[in-house]
Amino acid sequence: MVESTSDIADLAQRQPAQLRALEQRHGAAAARPLSQLLAAAETDATRRWILTTPASALPAPTELAALIEHIRRALTAAFHGQGAHAMREAQLAAYTAASLGLRYASQTVTLYRGVPPPGIPAEPGPAAEQAAAGMTAAVQEEHTRALAMLTTAALTAHGLAGLKAVFSRARRAVSRITAGVAVAVTSAAAHAAISVARLLGPGMRLVWAAEPGACPACAAYAGRAVVPGRFFPGGLSLDSARTVFLTPLASPPRHPHCRCVLIPYHPSWVAHGTPLPELLRRRARAAHAPAPARRT
Repeated sequence: MVESTSDIADLAQRQPAQLRALEQRHGAAAARPLSQLLAAAETDATRRWILTTPASALPAPTELAALIEHIRRALTAAFHGQGAHAMREAQLAAYTAASLGLRYASQTVTLYRGVPPPGIPAEPGPAAEQAAAGMTAAVQEEHTRALAMLTTAALTAHGLAGLKAVFSRARRAVSRITAGVAVAVTSAAAHAAISVARLLGPGMRLVWAAEPGACPACAAYAGRAVVPGRFFPGGLSLDSARTVFLTPLASPPRHPHCRCVLIPYHPSWVAHGTPLPELLRRRARAAHAPAPARRT
């Protein structure tokens, strides 16, 4: 029985929801320890600041020096080992995403051809591995930048707001952890589709399927196809007033927290309905079409 391209597109567009759940679960697990430790350290630092300034805007010089040293130690303790922890969590997420991507790619091929592709092991691929490996340096960078703001001059000039700014800077590490996990997840799923396409040989394409509700930049890629190893063009968007990403790319993610996916596809494969690339393109553009004006 020949399948419909609508069913195949539906299958492809279910994958992003599972990637989102995977990203959120592992992102939270990767970032939660640091987030909790920073929150506790900030609460303690704020309390100490208030206790040392009952009748003045700033602590006395000796008290300020002691407070700065206390916060420095607290930040060092909070950040200790967090980069390595985040890296391990991102690696686990990437392997899970690769397995998920293989399953979806295999199902797509089976719907078109009637038989599944040969089995291959799940591998996250270079982009996912790089995203996970970069966690340690990213966390250390934010730790260093937060400490650089923790100076007598800064706290004297800005008072309690300066202290809050230190912790605001430190919390950027939490955002970078969750973004890194997201990149690892989407990259690994895309690598799985690429692996299946390469396995099936000459003539194969990789079709971009935009996540339902995708941003204008990602939606502009929907339905575009490339030969494995080639790049999608940079600079596409359905709304040039919004952010445009100029760099060509081999696969999703187009940006952190992008959950678009790739579909292995051959132009000779037959299915009922609109050809899959065109159907995906239409769906993405329909989601961004202006609503018709209401009559009043």
